[in-house]
Amino acid sequence: MSQDLLPELPESTASGRIAAIYQEVRVFSGVPYVSSMQRYLATLPGVLEWAWDAMRPALVSGVVQQTAWRLARSARLESPPPADTVVSGLSAGDVAAIRTIAANFVRVSPVNLMTGACLRLLLTGTKPAGGGFVGGWTPPPMLPPMPGNVDPAALPAAERAVLMRFATEMNGAAFVPALYRQLAHWPAVLAWLADALEPLLHAEPTVAAGARLRAEARDAAAGIVARLPGLPGTDPPDSAMTARALGAIDRYAHTSPEMTLFGQFILDALPEG
Repeated sequence: MSQDLLPELPESTASGRIAAIYQEVRVFSGVPYVSSMQRYLATLPGVLEWAWDAMRPALVSGVVQQTAWRLARSARLESPPPADTVVSGLSAGDVAAIRTIAANFVRVSPVNLMTGACLRLLLTGTKPAGGGFVGGWTPPPMLPPMPGNVDPAALPAAERAVLMRFATEMNGAAFVPALYRQLAHWPAVLAWLADALEPLLHAEPTVAAGARLRAEARDAAAGIVARLPGLPGTDPPDSAMTARALGAIDRYAHTSPEMTLFGQFILDALPEG
C-alpha cells in the first residue's frame, strides 16, 4: 500500500458548483464539515456533481438520513470500561472536544453508508423512475465544529506510526479515516484508542455488527432508489471514473460502520460533562 494519502478536494479550496454542493452536504447531514467520501469524489471530474444531482431529492427529503440513523441505533458494541487513565490527563474542554468529534462521526457515518449504497445501484445500471418524495424535512441542528484533520506527514514519527495503525487502502492509496485524524490532536487519546480498538477491530461482534449494518443499508437503498424521479440529465461518469467511485464507495461500506461503532465506543468511554 502506498503511503501517499488518498487525494481530496479540501473545503477551503472548493469553488463554484463544488462549493455549493459542499454547503448542502453540511446542511443536510447536520455536521459542520464535508466527509472525505465527498471530498474524494470531488477530485473525479464530474462525479460529485452527477452523484449529488442524482441523490439530492432523497437527501433533501431526509429519507436517506432518517433511514440511516434508524438503522444505526442498533449498531453498538459492548460498553468499554471508563478510560480513567487517559481522561485524567485531559481538561474538561479536551473531553468535550473529543466527544464532539465522536458525535459528528456517529451522525454522519451512517448517512455516508446509506448514500453510498444508493449510489452503487445508480452507478451500476439502476435507472429509477419513481414518484419522488413528498413533504418537507428540517435537518437537525448542526453539531459544533471539530478541530480539523491532522496531516500525518506533519506528526513526529512516533505519533505518525500510531495514526497509521488505522490506515487502510482505497484505490491504491493510504486512507486514514477522519475520526482518527481528528483525534490525533490528542496523541495520548489516539494511542489509548489504538490499543483499545485493535482487539475489537476484527473481533466477531464487531465484524457481525458491521456486516449487519451494511446489509440493512443495501436492502433499504433499493427502496429509496426506486422512489427517485430519475437520473440527472448530464452524462454519467465514464467507466474509469465509475470504477474509482465504486472503489471509494465499497471502502466506505466498511469504514462507515466502523466509524459508527467506534464513535459510539468513544462516547460511552468518556464522561459526559
